[in-house]
Amino acid sequence: MRLIINADDFGFSKSVNEGIMFCLDNDLVSSASIMVNTDFADDAFKICKQKKYKNIGVHLNLTYGKPVLPAKQVKSLVDENGKFHYMCSLGYWTKYEDAKKELKAQIEKFLSYNITPSHLDYHHYFDDIPNIYKAVVELAKEYNLPIRAMTKQSRDFARQNNVKTADAFCFSFHDWGAKVETLQELCNEYKDTNLTIELLTTPGYIDDFTKANTTYLNREDEINELLKAKELNVFKDIELISFNEL
Repeated sequence: MRLIINADDFGFSKSVNEGIMFCLDNDLVSSASIMVNTDFADDAFKICKQKKYKNIGVHLNLTYGKPVLPAKQVKSLVDENGKFHYMCSLGYWTKYEDAKKELKAQIEKFLSYNITPSHLDYHHYFDDIPNIYKAVVELAKEYNLPIRAMTKQSRDFARQNNVKTADAFCFSFHDWGAKVETLQELCNEYKDTNLTIELLTTPGYIDDFTKANTTYLNREDEINELLKAKELNVFKDIELISFNEL
């Protein structure tokens, strides 16, 4: 078994950036991804350059904040205030052409920092929206990058287009409450296989800005449980890798 432990939401806030940096520096995660359209993206890129991280991907985002492109160029993505529609209405509003333009602009902004991305993943659940996931796969192929695939259907589609993905995806650590037992169960299930698994995590510290801008406040719990996993040698028989090793 090979395991990619990815820290999503790098760039979300200063405290989340600090938490992800702690996780990367202490080998609690093996990969992370930056959302480039946030006020704290510059801080995340500065950290990456200082630390010389090589395992950082693009956290493509169509549901939080404002687009990189002018709102008038991607009208189907935004509301009357120029902000992205929330995830529950994303599939209803979004046009393929607008999604691809904006996502490409986000990749280009990432590249403007002179950092080579390790992969593409995404904020919330692009797999459920065929026209958006199609754009992601096309861009992954264009930039020759591996991508996140949360379902068998999306994985098969990516691979049919010669785009690399992990063999399976796990979000139970994030979705069901951060517990070291979840990590132990994952390793026990796959440890005797030759599969590569992606585990989604969203670690971070919580400051006032973070409290005001997200309802998910279990980020410090994720850090603590990842620390427990390290102390208990949960991953001792597991090869931890990043996306650029696929």
